[in-house]
Amino acid sequence: HTMDEGKIVSVVLVGCGCPLRSMGWYHAVQILDGRVPNAIVKYIVEPWYMSEAAKDTPGYDDFHTWRKEHEAKGVSFYATVTQVPPSPPGEIRLGIISARTADNPPLLDACLGIGCQCIYLEKPGAPTVAELERMQAKARDAGVTVFMGFNKNVSSYLNRSRDFVATKSDTKCEITFLHNNNYENSDSQLAECFERNSEGMLKNMAIHELAILVTYYGVTVDTIAKVEADKEFSSCKTMIGPSSGKEFTDFDKLKFKIYTTAGVEVNVAADRCGGDDSVGIVTDATTGAELARFSMPDDETIANKSSLQAKYGDAMPYFFAQDPDYLRLKNLVVQNMVAGAPATGVATIDVAVETLKVAEYLTPILQEQLN
Repeated sequence: HTMDEGKIVSVVLVGCGCPLRSMGWYHAVQILDGRVPNAIVKYIVEPWYMSEAAKDTPGYDDFHTWRKEHEAKGVSFYATVTQVPPSPPGEIRLGIISARTADNPPLLDACLGIGCQCIYLEKPGAPTVAELERMQAKARDAGVTVFMGFNKNVSSYLNRSRDFVATKSDTKCEITFLHNNNYENSDSQLAECFERNSEGMLKNMAIHELAILVTYYGVTVDTIAKVEADKEFSSCKTMIGPSSGKEFTDFDKLKFKIYTTAGVEVNVAADRCGGDDSVGIVTDATTGAELARFSMPDDETIANKSSLQAKYGDAMPYFFAQDPDYLRLKNLVVQNMVAGAPATGVATIDVAVETLKVAEYLTPILQEQLN
């Protein structure tokens, strides 16, 4: 890439949040620390902590201490996207949006308005298919590519699972993508989880696995021939949310198999109380014997955790577990912008729309099968 060494992507980071606590902050820090070649953080937009209403709330002082430190190094901070100066001629501008899902549609509009030529949008992108499709159309009209933060799409465990299956040409393999969370298996913890993630397990937790199926296995609503819930593994509950007092029906464990019209079979499993990892499990389809399993975080990532802890201190543990994937995503996007390199595996907003459609389609079918 020698001819592109001089090209720099100016990043507008939207939704920085609280240092050590928010994903937006971690995106900023990975770039500020020089870990994303050809990219600099030029503008940071933080609607909450830059507002009067945020004074005296948790994280307010931490944010402003961090802001002053980086303003001294030339980063400009704003409360709204519209305050960011429009992109000057010759600038290559990337918007990174890491905000609450419900706030994303107007933020994407505003990023288009200030001349972002490319946008990195945190998953799932929008609360509903209709809103995400409106965003997709606006970006398309503006000629702007929107990449999504589906980090598992570029994670080593996925590639290793798929590569392993590819080497077993003589065996019919079955693959399961398992996603674990480590909530305590108690009614009070699950009720809090169901309420806080009220869009439901498929749109919230297993959305990553569905994105893998859409990207790599040709799964869309139109190509699903049938879906079968694994009744032994799965569990669907109705809980009373502790804050609202409302009922929330969701899965605390779910496993299902999708058969596509092209003859592809693939399994997804998710367990709110299963632990801290995600796993690709390959079995012999005839005997059911396990042939291999590949985990995220992988050994290398776990080994690197202590050096990240030394560097960033008491940050959210999942930042360190997903550090290589988030770095890989941003590097693929930036190199796509400066050198036209293919952003292999990175989900686009088109993939996100299909993924959200699949999640909405499957939820009632699986609930009914488990009733």
